[in-house]
Amino acid sequence: METDNKENKYYNENIKKAIYKHRENNRPAYNERQRNYYAKLSENEEWKSCFNERCREANRKYREKKRQENPPKARGRPRKIIPVSVPPILERIE
Repeated sequence: METDNKENKYYNENIKKAIYKHRENNRPAYNERQRNYYAKLSENEEWKSCFNERCREANRKYREKKRQENPPKARGRPRKIIPVSVPPILERIE
């Protein structure tokens, strides 16, 4: 279990900064490469179904989170509140 404690030799903060800088400086080429990569992967039906399932779950969680932050607004005309009278029989029991 010594490998768990060691830092990854290839991917560290400096490499991460370099990758993000390269992406930022070469945005059109990076976008084209990613589009081609996902187009190639989406031809595989198994990968596509797993990808769609992950997206559905992420979207469901996002919608649920938004729903908790802002409760849904009431729609339509407000209902009339009709006062309910207590029947005389129940008044005697109490």
